Amino acid sequence: MALTLVPPNLQSYKYYAPASAGTVTGANLVIAATAFVNDSGAAVTAFPATYANYTMFINGIPQENGNATITTTDLTIIGGATLDPGDPIVLNLVVNF
Repeated sequence: MALTLVPPNLQSYKYYAPASAGTVTGANLVIAATAFVNDSGAAVTAFPATYANYTMFINGIPQENGNATITTTDLTIIGGATLDPGDPIVLNLVVNF
């Protein structure tokens, strides 16, 4: 059996936005990448096109995988339409480089 090595070159990117920055679409909440800021407080223009994994936190609580979809332009929180507008959303993307 062949082994696959995980590249040791990983970079973590954190993005922050309040739930109020999103738009309710059916039962989901869609937040544009441009509504987020990074660790430095700078506006985000897009999310990375590829990533190794992600962790999403809502109000400080880590969420299960499968509760979101991420594209370069937005984060869709499945079932997020009922979130309190003041809930902070933190998205941590780990990228191979």
